[in-house]
Amino acid sequence: MSMLVNTRRDFLKRSISVGAAALVSRPLGKTLLLAAERPGSKMRFGLVTYQWGRDWDLPTLIANCEKTKVLGVELRTEHAHKVEANLSDAQRREVKKRFADSSVTLVGLGTNFAFHHADPAKLKADIEGAKQYIKLSHDVGGLGVKVKPNDLPTGVPKEKTIEQIGKSLNELGRFGAEYGQPIRLEVHGSCSPLPIIKAIMDVAEHPNVGVCWNCNSQDLEGQGLEHNFNLVRDRFSDTAHVRELNVSDYPYQELMNLFVAINYTGWILLEARTDPADRVKALIEQREFFEQMVSKAQGAASSRPGAGGAGVKITELPDKVKVEINGQFFTEYNFKDVPLPYFYPVIGPTGVNITRHWPMKEAQDEPRDHPHHRSLWFTHGAVNGVDFWTGGAQAGKIVHDKLVKVSSGRDVGIVQSQNKWVASGGKVICTDTRTYRFYQRPDCQMMDFEVTIHTSDGDVTFGDTKEGSMAIRLAPTLQVEGKVAKGHIVNSEGQRDGDAWGKRAAWCDYYGPLDGQAVGVAIFDHPQNPRHPTWWHVRTYGLFAANPFGVHDFEKKPDGTGNLTVKAGDSVTFRYRFYFHKGDCEQAKVAELYHEYAKTRY
Repeated sequence: MSMLVNTRRDFLKRSISVGAAALVSRPLGKTLLLAAERPGSKMRFGLVTYQWGRDWDLPTLIANCEKTKVLGVELRTEHAHKVEANLSDAQRREVKKRFADSSVTLVGLGTNFAFHHADPAKLKADIEGAKQYIKLSHDVGGLGVKVKPNDLPTGVPKEKTIEQIGKSLNELGRFGAEYGQPIRLEVHGSCSPLPIIKAIMDVAEHPNVGVCWNCNSQDLEGQGLEHNFNLVRDRFSDTAHVRELNVSDYPYQELMNLFVAINYTGWILLEARTDPADRVKALIEQREFFEQMVSKAQGAASSRPGAGGAGVKITELPDKVKVEINGQFFTEYNFKDVPLPYFYPVIGPTGVNITRHWPMKEAQDEPRDHPHHRSLWFTHGAVNGVDFWTGGAQAGKIVHDKLVKVSSGRDVGIVQSQNKWVASGGKVICTDTRTYRFYQRPDCQMMDFEVTIHTSDGDVTFGDTKEGSMAIRLAPTLQVEGKVAKGHIVNSEGQRDGDAWGKRAAWCDYYGPLDGQAVGVAIFDHPQNPRHPTWWHVRTYGLFAANPFGVHDFEKKPDGTGNLTVKAGDSVTFRYRFYFHKGDCEQAKVAELYHEYAKTRY
């Protein structure tokens, strides 16, 4: 194998890796690694070329970024670097090479395309223009494209404009996903109040669309910065804009505290508005201000009562993602060299694994039926005729593609992944994006499972079969029937145990004793899900699944009645909440907590 280093960036990355490896072998190395794992340690400081980089050509811009150690840049259009959509293929390759040969990351392109226009021709022109810059960013090695909402035209109902902006972003999100380019919605214009941005993002549900925080005065309105920050923090993109950090009209330290608290891992990009005599010197000063603020925020986080234990900690490992809540291990998301991604083990509120161990490991008194029941998972038994449920040589596999987001936080931790549904012959049937949210609760665990199926390779039909879909396999003592079974099933309609199978209900709960203590798990079907309330493929032997497709089996209707076809280029989203609780259904107030969940709108 060749050991040649092809670019300067390769050399720098290799040098950093070698240096880190050398340090780890010393006592100081352990200290440095621990420091690197502090919340916010992966945030990076970069530059938007607006103002301070406006008249630097590309070689000068890269040289000045390297000189200041500000190693990320968002290129604004119509600036001296001239990275525009009219570049030829050869010129695009040259731009990509310039960045590849440097230590500077091309974070992306900042455009002024907006989607509020009442004139349909203008709206179409801006959508098509944005698509050209998505292609451009891909070709020059950029990581994403920034767009604007941007205004609320007079004479047009606000709700109509919000919906139009959101739908436009969904179109761009789908288009950008094909080129590996996330769409970053800058909080800008008349849409700057965060409740408006949240309303837009409630429509723009495509996971490839995120919010670019912009440090506007509107952030401080209403209930204040933290409240407005929390309105959209689950939808943050990988970029945020700030002005000069030593300007006193915005609480930048409080903002950094919030970013560190959620362990933000994106780019903090300086969009300067002043005109200093020496911009290189000023840029160094801003980087130093940023580093000081992050350090101070990390100190504040570590000194909070309960810090180090309270909150949700997500740790990315080579073959899995580890989740800890309030300092206690909760679960692991397993995705490498497996038939499909799954969570195992899942530790319930009493500190005991609530799912069956087998086939992941052997355990006493556990039935060894259905080896494809892997703890907690999502799949289906007939997708364009391919069986993704039962496993085996002829079955399809759900293949992990990449982790899009891994974020810890005081109240919630988030893992987002992308996957490919692949038939046994290698054909990709569809793709999906999954978002898992883990909540910090003192006496239970709550986990949201959201999956969006993308018809990236033609129409997709989910077939009418009971073998699916959002599933968990429970520990043997929770079963209703079996050697050590002492459990019960109840749903929102009052149907119990075996009578709950194949019935429609908004929620279903499965509970029983586990190591001498009563525990259970409820699954909530979100009201916005297709075919809500769903049918429940819930068996007395411990299989517990929400299945919106198996009408033929559940209601004895003609085969195919339950088919759901999603047309090419479209997507379908399903959302569920898992509530792991102590006690039985009534003691855990399952119905009450379902109604709380049902009020959530996406």
